[in-house]
Amino acid sequence: MQKKIAVAVMGACLAGAACAAPDWSKVPVRKVTLFYPGQASLEWVMNVTDHSAVPDITNKKRFCAKCHEGDASEIGDKIVTGKPVGSSKSVLEPAPIAGKAGSVPATVQVARDDAKIYFRIEWESPKAAGGKKMDAKNEAKLTLMFDGGGTVEGSEINGCWATCHSDLRTMKDAKDDKKTKHIKGADLAGGKFMDLIQWKSGKGEKPVDGYVADSRQMEGGKSLVKAEGKKEGGKWIVTFERDLAGKGKGDQSIVAGKIYNFGFAVHEDYANARYHYVSLGYQFGLDKAQPDVKNYINVQK
Repeated sequence: MQKKIAVAVMGACLAGAACAAPDWSKVPVRKVTLFYPGQASLEWVMNVTDHSAVPDITNKKRFCAKCHEGDASEIGDKIVTGKPVGSSKSVLEPAPIAGKAGSVPATVQVARDDAKIYFRIEWESPKAAGGKKMDAKNEAKLTLMFDGGGTVEGSEINGCWATCHSDLRTMKDAKDDKKTKHIKGADLAGGKFMDLIQWKSGKGEKPVDGYVADSRQMEGGKSLVKAEGKKEGGKWIVTFERDLAGKGKGDQSIVAGKIYNFGFAVHEDYANARYHYVSLGYQFGLDKAQPDVKNYINVQK
């Protein structure tokens, strides 16, 4: 099967020609549940009083997906309706939105050729809750973040949760309504940051190629080639085409031999800020098999 993928992808890459998008029908599909996190910040996740699994996370380096991939929808259903969760029985959504779904089923596919990496994410759009449109221009948005291959501490366990803190705008301890995602101890020059790409559904809206370091920046990158999306029936289908090489500020280079930690989020029904659905932490690598790691995707030609 992998040989067929290679032929389909590389056929248009000869003699310096532009590479064709992969034949997605031949790329392995990974099912993922995106769930509503409410105000579950990194600080909450890593506080043993709130989250009894912290010793397993810190001592055994257990991935969040190992425990919660199976019950992510159940967790989202509780949080979105204001029900308590965790060992401290915390209410992580103090202002529930009536009718908002707790989770969204999605599929992820990742492929590559010699020069580029391609992401395809498809999800079922839940029944609209209605009410105020937080982002009136965009019915949906998809954001994907990844580190430089183990460059952001903890991201191998929790993905992009390293950027989510309790003092951000709309969060529990917010004191600044403009404070956005950030990484503690970020070092842009040293690679300690998350590369960020985003697609928006609104007419005329441009894709985002930015990063998260000591603050979130929605520009600076030059590696994102294309971001496209469409809605077919009740499904959104979004694809990213990105150069493997890091070409701009906040662009991580993707090379063989490294394992990259990533996560993604979907804003549905004109939502904004923290009112999104998020994935658990996942990993990918180029032509590197990791059969014993459940949350890993081997990206092959």
